[in-house]
Amino acid sequence: MISIVYVSAATQPFSPAELDALLEKSRANNTRDGISGVLLYRDGDFLQVLEGPEEAVRRTYERIARDRRHSGVIVLDESEMDERNFGEWSMGFRRVNAGDSLDGYVNFFDRKADLSGVVNTSGEVFRYLQSFRELA
Repeated sequence: MISIVYVSAATQPFSPAELDALLEKSRANNTRDGISGVLLYRDGDFLQVLEGPEEAVRRTYERIARDRRHSGVIVLDESEMDERNFGEWSMGFRRVNAGDSLDGYVNFFDRKADLSGVVNTSGEVFRYLQSFRELA
């Protein structure tokens, strides 16, 4: 199994109805393909982890990267894994507000931040994602 964590910017902000439709389709696809993960959304920016069988995760990520609704896709981490971090969710979701930033963490939604220091450092990004799971 592998996981891929990425950030991207929506070419246009998603309305609540558009986000609901995206989640419904993603959850159905992920259930079918054995993928789990979580999606955070803030003001037109996404942070997502996909985890599961390597071929299915890569295929899903490539589809997302080609989706014209996304731009500036940056892979923060790609790792092999023995067990899932978000196995209970076909696609967990949380809408993040600007005030939801967590002390001690890189703000992965800050497009001006230098994310090069956190690329391929799965511990930081997974702790960040898990902290939102614990808030849910």
